[in-house]
Amino acid sequence: MKNRNFEAFPIVGALFILSFLFSGCKKGNESLGKDLLPGSSLVFNRNYQETGTIKSFTYTDDKIRVDRPGVNYIGSFNDPLFGRTDAAFAAQFRLASNPAFPSTSVLDSLVLRLTYKKIYGDTATTQTFKVYELTGDLNYDSKYLSSFNLKSLASSVSIGTASFIPKFKTDSAQIDTTIQYVRFRLAPALGAKLLQLDTLKMVSNDEFLKYFKGLYIEATPVSRKGTLIGISPTSTGIGLYYHTNNKDSLFFSYNVTSNSANVAAFSHDYQRTSFASRLNQDVIQDTLVYVQPTGGIKVKIDIPSLNKWKDSTQYIISRASITLFVDTLSTDSRRYQMPSRLYLKYMDNTDTETFPKDSELSNTYYGGIYDATTASYTFNITRHLEQIIKKEIETTSFYLVHSDRSGSASRVVLKGGNSSRPIQLLVKYTRYQ
Repeated sequence: MKNRNFEAFPIVGALFILSFLFSGCKKGNESLGKDLLPGSSLVFNRNYQETGTIKSFTYTDDKIRVDRPGVNYIGSFNDPLFGRTDAAFAAQFRLASNPAFPSTSVLDSLVLRLTYKKIYGDTATTQTFKVYELTGDLNYDSKYLSSFNLKSLASSVSIGTASFIPKFKTDSAQIDTTIQYVRFRLAPALGAKLLQLDTLKMVSNDEFLKYFKGLYIEATPVSRKGTLIGISPTSTGIGLYYHTNNKDSLFFSYNVTSNSANVAAFSHDYQRTSFASRLNQDVIQDTLVYVQPTGGIKVKIDIPSLNKWKDSTQYIISRASITLFVDTLSTDSRRYQMPSRLYLKYMDNTDTETFPKDSELSNTYYGGIYDATTASYTFNITRHLEQIIKKEIETTSFYLVHSDRSGSASRVVLKGGNSSRPIQLLVKYTRYQ
């Protein structure tokens, strides 16, 4: 999921609620909203807080957009809580220029270069990558979902393999500023094919991609530990090394660029996780719920009480918010990075995930940014509640998802609706007459 751009503008929300909800509310600031309605008098300001009745469940998130990710993750990683994730990707390689190889050109080697600066998991486990030539077309303008079988576009015969242990080099200040590379040779047959292409087949990238459609790169699954490695898409390339009768040490490159079709692929195994038996159901709650990108899992949140706020009168709502608390012990953020931001979305009438109207405002207003002080994520749903009151929206369910579902590996464990610190709904309102 791509990050949204928000435009800031002021808002005054006049929302109305049923009076029978207020019997257990706490008293608030008596001056709020006194001058909002000419000719009206203020009765009281109060806060309505609901906890313990909000339900939450963990669902698979297996139909996300995986084309053009900001980072191509590859590797096999066994998370102690989230099970095993295997990541792969496929990409087009474009001409750096329009070559004209002499007829006497002889291949020396063909080398694939992968560049990385991100890892997620264990740095002591050997990873083995395999490379396959694409036989089916990738389309730059197509939208690919994580449910798509990307490997079906590739040949069944591997044209290259490499095993290595991913590590980082640090500078004198012990900060990782050094770009890391993985290089390995590809089958000579592909190099010979590229070297022998007719010049007319390389007059443009559109023509060239008819004869070399790209590569699919995957990792061999590991049984324990492992790593997800974040590859920089536009720093990925193929080097063709060759010579002629007259010159040695000649070189030509094929690169993944911003104009290349670039698609991720993820698979997950949750069989041994503690939540496996309760996935994709909304009957039995767990005390913990889970959010994982890479086509992993999301949280469904049900707040049936929102329906009780319809058709209310004589109340102004200044703020409505939902807060979820992180289980810091289970998340173990010292070892496994957690997301700096989550998104809260609802399902519209066409069963499409939709941002609430509050997201049209500033980042600060909408929320979802991790608060380390309270170990929580809070979302403003004031305008969304207004739409529920006006019956513009019927659903009272939400999905909590990672803000970068295809270009990040960070995950988080949250306290569920029936935990010791359950999900909280807070509504601040003013009554007038």
